[in-house]
Amino acid sequence: MVKVSVIIPVYNEEKYLEQCLDSICGQTLKEIEIICVDDGSSDRSPQILARYAEKDRRIKILTQKNQYAGVARNRGMEYASGEYLSFLDSDDYFAPDMLERMYEMAGKHGAEVVVCRYAEYCEQEKETRGIDRSFEDLFRNGKEVFSGTELNCGGIFQITKGWAWDKLFRTEFVKECGYRFAEFRSSEDGFFVYMLMARAERISYMEEVLAIHRVNNGSSLSNTKDADWRNGFLMWEMLGRELKNLGLYQGYEQSFLNELVYFLLWYVESMGQEGTEEKCRAYIRDVIEPEFGILSYGKEFFWGEGLFDWYRDIIIV
Repeated sequence: MVKVSVIIPVYNEEKYLEQCLDSICGQTLKEIEIICVDDGSSDRSPQILARYAEKDRRIKILTQKNQYAGVARNRGMEYASGEYLSFLDSDDYFAPDMLERMYEMAGKHGAEVVVCRYAEYCEQEKETRGIDRSFEDLFRNGKEVFSGTELNCGGIFQITKGWAWDKLFRTEFVKECGYRFAEFRSSEDGFFVYMLMARAERISYMEEVLAIHRVNNGSSLSNTKDADWRNGFLMWEMLGRELKNLGLYQGYEQSFLNELVYFLLWYVESMGQEGTEEKCRAYIRDVIEPEFGILSYGKEFFWGEGLFDWYRDIIIV
């Protein structure tokens, strides 16, 4: 029986791919399948995948023209046979016992979603650094297993980020919900991750650092969001509408809107191309505010110092 299907979208990551694959092939949990979806790579990534597949029969290689990571993950899910799904970016890597420990945690609590902590590997400084979790821990309040609505302020948007590689998802639960990754160039995973967490009855949280996320990698898609600057906004609009459609919005409202405004602040200020920042500000005024009415909640509704003031300054010009 395949306990975990690991799905890895691969696009021109020859520099980091071997470390990524070594971290999966060397997992202490052996009953896994490794589904690598080559997303039209033009470097040596296909050759590296083929070499590893010759050595490890658990590796399956799928190929497609370049359609971005979300499409690649969706294709990998179509071929997955594992009890649980794990997603790993090809420039990141896992601790050797990550899948075993997360699988055991899922079984212990009957969890639909398991979340672990992660550290960042800074490519420029060549060092691994931890993450301050003090704010996140305010919402979880020490709970090891919970549903989203059992958190302080329904804080699923505060205890974790909307990416998939630090989580384990029960395959049947994903199929029942019917969610897929957005076919975006960037911000493609937030809808999938947060909606599964919003609907899960049992989420398990592990305080151990089991995933390593590479930052300051110039080839990462997260560094190219200017070209598709609407994607981040579309992801949050999709989330809000789905929560409302399912009658879940009220339970997550404060958590959702706080993280949305925090995201908007980060998103606008991270744009690098001339003119894109102003396009983002205009979109917030013309689309985001009319849809969510954030100004009407008032300053006390928001937790971050200066967060509401920053947003109000964008809207009131």
